[in-house]
Amino acid sequence: MTASAQPKPDPREEAWTIHRELCHMLSGDSVLIPFADGEPDWSTTNRDTVEKVNDWADFEETDIPRLAILTDGFQRFIGKGEDVSVVTLWRAGTPIIQQIGGEPCIRAVDAIMDAVIDDIPLADVLPTADPRHEMPDLTPMERKLSEIGDRLAKPPTAANDNNPQKQEPAVREIGVVNPVHWHGEEVPEREWYATDLIPMRQVTIISGDGGVGKSLLALQIGAAGCMGSETLGMTFLGGRTLYLGAEDEAEEFHRRLLDIVSAHGKTLADLEDFRLVPLAGMDALLAIPDNKGVMQPTPLWKSVEEYAEGFKPKLVVLDTVADLFGGDEIKRGQARQFISMLRHLAIKIDCAVVLLAHPSVQGMQTGTGSSGSTGWSNSSRSRLYMTRPDDKGADADLRVLRTMKINYGKVGGEITIRWKDGSFELDDGKPAAGSMMLAARAEAIFRDLLSMFNRQGRSVCHVPGTTYAPAMMAKMPEAEGVPKARFVDAMNALLRSGDIKIVVEGPPSRPRQRLILASEDFGGGN
Repeated sequence: MTASAQPKPDPREEAWTIHRELCHMLSGDSVLIPFADGEPDWSTTNRDTVEKVNDWADFEETDIPRLAILTDGFQRFIGKGEDVSVVTLWRAGTPIIQQIGGEPCIRAVDAIMDAVIDDIPLADVLPTADPRHEMPDLTPMERKLSEIGDRLAKPPTAANDNNPQKQEPAVREIGVVNPVHWHGEEVPEREWYATDLIPMRQVTIISGDGGVGKSLLALQIGAAGCMGSETLGMTFLGGRTLYLGAEDEAEEFHRRLLDIVSAHGKTLADLEDFRLVPLAGMDALLAIPDNKGVMQPTPLWKSVEEYAEGFKPKLVVLDTVADLFGGDEIKRGQARQFISMLRHLAIKIDCAVVLLAHPSVQGMQTGTGSSGSTGWSNSSRSRLYMTRPDDKGADADLRVLRTMKINYGKVGGEITIRWKDGSFELDDGKPAAGSMMLAARAEAIFRDLLSMFNRQGRSVCHVPGTTYAPAMMAKMPEAEGVPKARFVDAMNALLRSGDIKIVVEGPPSRPRQRLILASEDFGGGN
């Protein structure tokens, strides 16, 4: 028989050969799942609607996309999940893993996912599976593992003794630009999500000490941007917002967003273009190092990336590095690889990425807000640092947002903001009502203590030293917790108002100064 007369291989048989190997690996049976309009119909897929097949002759060529693996009987491995049924379906070389029956059992789905990723039998995965480990509950429960898609999409190797020719690695094409071609063309404007603060198609890091409010700030920026509102003197490009929060539960975000929209004269109904992914208490890692120390995206990141490609946000907020980065923060290479992964998404879908981070101890001490390796700052194109004012006696509601790095603008800028009723607002320099109450309380306690000291014959003065009034008062139980710094402010305010005064006593050769209440000046001093 000539080569031209040889019959073409049946595609069903080729697909079946690969499929049966995977069935053996996943301890499953071959089934056909329901399809609607050429796509899996998960709403009708269950144990009763899947069709079991025993040979490639049992289905048509058009049924190949419906070919899936049904795995059940998980009780033999994990002691539970007897009624759990999971199907694994390949679409264009990418597996989709879906539970179709029984009580939700994320451990069973994760075990199949691990078997596929590591290319090992399911029986080798389940005995060592950690029952405490849970992946985020994504709906629908699909785990699209595109990192192995290329391997699964390859045609099967011929089962003969012929040695296939070794293929040389493909040469990567590079884009080369001659600037001469730009001559006479209009220069494209640089795009910003927030002018001079957050550039588009790049990664911006906002760092801040724990509890300073960086998550609230980023949430407020994202909410204002998608509502088309200005906030804190910032104007935004606008568009949709995608926020991944690994530190707070959904209920906390509900409360915060309500405060934010109320402060802007809006309601939660105005957040139609805002999407939240709460990951508190879950495995939120977006990238982890492989055995060579190279950062690799996790299935969670693949899911986030796929959703973002469809949702097309203009701002993606990731909160925080400590929860999302699975590498070593002090390793420069791993930091750069993680930032590069985020930048790839920013460029791919034309958005800005904001990454929240905690500064290192050195970063807090130096006031730079830097975190771990220099790779974080060097790889990002903008870095902002949120902190409280340097003055320890300053208003507890004040915050300062500083521009520590901006590749496309001027560094050193500052925005002073104030926390009020669950959101931030620009500080107008005037003391808040709460601060005024604290100041009035400190002044009242200062007057009472000064009167007590003078009645006891204990002199205190306005000059720092052993008899410095604010220092002595702060140590007294009657101070009611008022710190020295606030007593300093109270003393200066009372001196300006004339409620207290400085008197000089003693001989001219050795004069002594002390403070008294103006109402208790009976003419004993000069």
